[in-house]
Amino acid sequence: MSGFNYSKWDHIELSDDESDLHPNIDKDSWFRMKHRRRLETEASEDEELKVIENLDKDDIARLNVIRMKLARIKSGSKSGGDGDGEDEDDMEALEGEAKSIESELAKRKARVDDINERRKWNPENICKVKEEKTIVNSHNAKSLKADDFKPTGETEKRFADSSLTKAASTATATATATAAPTSASASASASVAAPAKAPAKKAAAPVGPSEVATSPEVASRENFSILSYNDFVILHEDLLEKYSVIESMEATKKCIFQNCDILLHEHSQNYMLLSSLEDEMNGKTKRMRLVSRQSQILSHLQELGQSMGRDPRDIILVFFQRLDESAHFAAFQEQVDEFIKRIQKRAVEKRIEIDAERLSDEASKVELGKGGLNPIEVLHSLPKPLREAFESQDINRLHQVLGSMDPQEAKRQMKRCVDSGLWQAADESVYDDEGGGDGAAEEVEDGVGGDGDYDPLD
Repeated sequence: MSGFNYSKWDHIELSDDESDLHPNIDKDSWFRMKHRRRLETEASEDEELKVIENLDKDDIARLNVIRMKLARIKSGSKSGGDGDGEDEDDMEALEGEAKSIESELAKRKARVDDINERRKWNPENICKVKEEKTIVNSHNAKSLKADDFKPTGETEKRFADSSLTKAASTATATATATAAPTSASASASASVAAPAKAPAKKAAAPVGPSEVATSPEVASRENFSILSYNDFVILHEDLLEKYSVIESMEATKKCIFQNCDILLHEHSQNYMLLSSLEDEMNGKTKRMRLVSRQSQILSHLQELGQSMGRDPRDIILVFFQRLDESAHFAAFQEQVDEFIKRIQKRAVEKRIEIDAERLSDEASKVELGKGGLNPIEVLHSLPKPLREAFESQDINRLHQVLGSMDPQEAKRQMKRCVDSGLWQAADESVYDDEGGGDGAAEEVEDGVGGDGDYDPLD
């Protein structure tokens, strides 16, 4: 490629060039000395160039003034003015000064060219930045707040579909029952059944997000939160279940990094919490421990982001790098163990709450005794030996328990059993306040013959 000068690339100085290194000299020391010498030489030359530039600036300004004076003298002499002798002397002096200045400028220019020609290229001056540009990503990140996830209408749509299915099955059963007596009434029953399906189809119209947001029921805060959570789970349940059972920390990091907008959402953390509680209540202890660890990873990412004032999505890699350190991992595992203990404790409390609610529902459905007492409530309020005797349906055992109790207390408890319908006495006056002291035990003993009717409503 003729016409292009490559000579400026002939002299490139590298501090780590070993071509001039003596074998008895330490390599690193030699490289540092060469680098320091190059910097000192360049600094000295730069200072000299700066002085030359200032001198050139002053001399060029003086040279311009001299040329203006010479031009004015020449124009005056042509017009035939006085003082020609003095002007000629001034002109000679000015011309001599101009030549002197031009000579100095030429010398300094030659010196500058010599410095630039001898200066070698190095990593600091071999290239220059001609343009810099910074691009800021203006993409708005998705919110991780539960309140910012608007219901999609999927929950209500599924509820409407289930209502439609139930209504359709009811209508079909009605039509079948109507058509059963005679074949002549089939056409009539069909005409009756057809309108029954119309309201169900109307009720099953799709419910979109706009309708959910404006309906009176969803307008309340509680309903909004429920629908928001349910719709989020419906959309992302597969991913949440997949993440819940990942055992490898490396795979966990990759999954969170690729799906951070979903897994770091507040709804996802609530799902993981409820999932671990459900696993413990269902006896899936091993899975509960794994889900608890995965849940704590998400919680710790949120907490670390808040403490650093950063978005949790920005510190995923930092968090897992800290977990690689044994001290941080031990502290993390300790908090996971504490979380598991709280889950186990809550599971026990939840079972008690469910049992109490179930008993309450059963008690509300049971018919009250003639004395106005609920048999379920009375049975569970009896002293333990007496309750166990009723539940065993053993008359002899019941007689023994009553005989070992205080007579007045035995009468009071049996009176409650009679009023609730747990015990049908042959003679209810035995349990009155005026009755005999051992009347309760004697009446139970008499009941063995058949006059008493034991019914613990087990």
